[in-house]
Amino acid sequence: METNKNSISIILPTKNHEESVVNNIDGLKNFLLNNFENFEILILSNGSKSQNIDLLKKAKIFDDYVKFFLVESVGKGNAVKLGINIAAHDNLVIFDADFSYDYNLILSFFKDNKPIGPFCYANRNTTKEILKNTKISRLIAGFIFNKLIRFYLKIDSKDTQAGFKFINKKIFNNSNKFISENYMYDVELFLLAKDKEISPISIEVKEINTVSSSNINLFSDSIEMFFSLQKIKKHYFLR
Repeated sequence: METNKNSISIILPTKNHEESVVNNIDGLKNFLLNNFENFEILILSNGSKSQNIDLLKKAKIFDDYVKFFLVESVGKGNAVKLGINIAAHDNLVIFDADFSYDYNLILSFFKDNKPIGPFCYANRNTTKEILKNTKISRLIAGFIFNKLIRFYLKIDSKDTQAGFKFINKKIFNNSNKFISENYMYDVELFLLAKDKEISPISIEVKEINTVSSSNINLFSDSIEMFFSLQKIKKHYFLR
């Protein structure tokens, strides 16, 4: 395991959040320059519309630190898996491309210049403003989802879905073994960590915004979630 925070890879899966990436990438890059000796930012476009990909390419943000990859198979899980596989450094941060979190929180994954654990995840403390601007249907769906995950898959976490996680892939070396191609990869990370006897460590965070153009469709994704849960249950508990 890398013994300090001198090296880090940031995995940015994006689906039509390229404008947000363009607007925030300089701030993220400057933060990393000030806090890490070696780093890279991997932008992984996953099913984005062509005009959004063009926007990203025209922005001229790519250099030795910022790299772009077009994911062939649509699905956030596929994008994250590619990022884990190609990352140059053991210390990885999965970060949502809508920049819903303050990237300064990346330092929360370290103490005394060392990672606090091989698998850490954000536990969201949503602000009153976010609650006010979020559809009640999404809030209810999120509550039901978390309850279902804890009961059905025996995962002891109140928030598996926050798009802000830390992995040390040298120790958590099965972190790329999830079978979900979609957002359910988040859930599998907890089960894969359990297989390695790794205890996930939570850090308290606040969402700083929500994006109106969310990629989540409550109806179709709820159906997909139902079948994905069955598939995951069979894969991890009936083998």
